[in-house]
Amino acid sequence: MQNLPENWTVFESAELVAQALAETLLELAEKAIAVRGEFLLVTAGGTTPQRCYEILSTREADWQNWHIYMGDERCLPAEDKDRNSVNLKQAWLFFGKIPSDHIHFIPTELGSELAAESYQKLLTDVTRFDVVLLGMGEDGHTASLFPGHAYPGGKAVVIEHDSPKPPSERVSLSFQALSKSRYVFKLITGKNKRNAVHQWLSGEPLPIQKVTGEQTMVWLDESALQLSSESKVQR
Repeated sequence: MQNLPENWTVFESAELVAQALAETLLELAEKAIAVRGEFLLVTAGGTTPQRCYEILSTREADWQNWHIYMGDERCLPAEDKDRNSVNLKQAWLFFGKIPSDHIHFIPTELGSELAAESYQKLLTDVTRFDVVLLGMGEDGHTASLFPGHAYPGGKAVVIEHDSPKPPSERVSLSFQALSKSRYVFKLITGKNKRNAVHQWLSGEPLPIQKVTGEQTMVWLDESALQLSSESKVQR
């Protein structure tokens, strides 16, 4: 198998990805708060980030100075179980450690147009995130930015009107906004991602490749990437 890029790390399991991510976020947050007084995190949906949030809910940190943002949201009622915000609350934010005015959900219950306008205004005061978390779909999409779809330039927030998976209407941070981060972690787990990973390594353009932070890490589990034993990275 070809050598992986230097910024790719392969873990034995999705659980180890989640554990390493939680520890890394706590370390980066501590450093950011010491230097800038706050830690700005853009969250992602998906099972691996969800497990990371569950781990964070059991840990101690300077939560008063964390700020939580969303990479994307589905246009559904506020308490719909398929919303990223609902899953995030259940896994982590219900525990009340982070001040409510530091938690910035995308208000898609208002409809995509009003939600995008509201979040665009919110982000005008954000010059740079500390960490952006991204997952990847089987088609290589990330957040709600899909292959073959065009999105307007110059905006921090865009609307997806025709998602291949329901609901069709979504609101997402743009490629440009997601790239305005000191660290970007691309989290890819599960054997259903193997085809997209193969496309990526073969040089085929995928939406997830369009997001690049000051430092960009790609973290996978073994099931997302078939490896020989000597290729594995022990963590």
